[in-house]
Amino acid sequence: MKKLNSAEAKAQAQRLWTTIIAWSVVAIASLVIAIQAWHRQAKDLVLPHPLDINDFNRWLRMLPQFLHQHATISGNLWPMPPFTFVLLAPLSWLSFPAAQFTWVLCKTVMLAIIFYSTMGIVRRGGGKIDPLPMVLILLIWLWPVVGDMQEGQMNLLMLTPLAAGLFFVQREKLWSDILGGLLIAMAVAIKVSPLIFLVYLLWRKRWLPALSMLGGIVFWLYVPLAICFGLHQAISWNQQYLHAMIEPYLVNGSVTIVSGESLPSFLIRLLAHRSAFITYHHGVAKRYYVNVLNVSVPVAQRIVRIVLVIIGIIGLVWMRRILPTLKCRRYVFEIGAVAAFLLWAEAWAWVPHYVTLIFTLMAAGLIASDSAAKPATRLRMNIFLGIAAVLMMLTSDMVKIFGPHASNYSRTYDPVLFAGMILVLGIMTAGYPWSVASAAAEAPAPPTEQSPPG
Repeated sequence: MKKLNSAEAKAQAQRLWTTIIAWSVVAIASLVIAIQAWHRQAKDLVLPHPLDINDFNRWLRMLPQFLHQHATISGNLWPMPPFTFVLLAPLSWLSFPAAQFTWVLCKTVMLAIIFYSTMGIVRRGGGKIDPLPMVLILLIWLWPVVGDMQEGQMNLLMLTPLAAGLFFVQREKLWSDILGGLLIAMAVAIKVSPLIFLVYLLWRKRWLPALSMLGGIVFWLYVPLAICFGLHQAISWNQQYLHAMIEPYLVNGSVTIVSGESLPSFLIRLLAHRSAFITYHHGVAKRYYVNVLNVSVPVAQRIVRIVLVIIGIIGLVWMRRILPTLKCRRYVFEIGAVAAFLLWAEAWAWVPHYVTLIFTLMAAGLIASDSAAKPATRLRMNIFLGIAAVLMMLTSDMVKIFGPHASNYSRTYDPVLFAGMILVLGIMTAGYPWSVASAAAEAPAPPTEQSPPG
């Protein structure tokens, strides 16, 4: 083995201790949030009329109806595919406080898998992330992660197989293509929106992972449910979910929650006379509007579709060149842009959904740290990360210092949406020569003067 000199050994020890300290802080913070969730749930249960303290509490109340009574899926109170009945079933065996506590602690493991998978994608692509960009990335990611834990949502659970799947697909081996496709399919079976990565794999002509993903979607949606509840019930639940959650948005463009933080929700608030938020004072409701036009809701929904199609076409044009390998910077940039589009295109989204922005953040961090990028590009991306950090901070309770309705206005004007947009703008305008961006990480990149930007 190569013997390390004193400087290298010291640097390695510093990295080790930094890692130990960082994950110790994460573990302690997770434990605090878990205890808080236990305590809130326990207090709620002794009330004469218990309330839903978070989304997970609502799902815990609904879950036995599906597991034991085979209830019908209707409306959007259970917004995940029925495969999640199987995943959450073990938590239904616990008391509500214990289930809340366990669910938060499980997310600490998910965070580790997501972080090291996305960092592995960056490294295999030939990049690294310097301390300053990493600090900014963690500051940005902090708020969605904490929100997901406190609300007990499914975003980190979905993101775990998605990040691992994209990591394995990048290896470009027979087994890793199959495994990667199956893992991305599992993410789709937990939350439908990662289906956009099937479009990406097909566009990039990665046929094996795309085929594995297609087969995996069928497997995860039907086989676990069929084993536990029978094939007829599996088919019935998936059809009910399709009619309740997919068709209204995909076919009709319906956005039922206008106060969300996705692009459709934001545009409908601006274009149609739909209330952005409602406040109550002494039992009297007051509606607030921010629309700059007053078109009908159906017209606003058509405009939303047109905008999303235009953004999608721009993205496909940006990815028009053949990518010889996924072990390159360009793969990191592209999945970062696709992940941001995934969030923009959802029927509605909240800040906790933006944990998926980690792919975009890692791509931005690579550019901000990359010696192959121009100094001006690195500086600009660090500035963009700083702006995104400030915007994400406005999604927290800290914004309440600006007034009693500041959090409502913050959600209405979507700082989280624009944080993602500015990062994607930085990624798409980084100006790498194509030979550098698409070069395999194992091979030295050709001289930049010989290649046009791509």
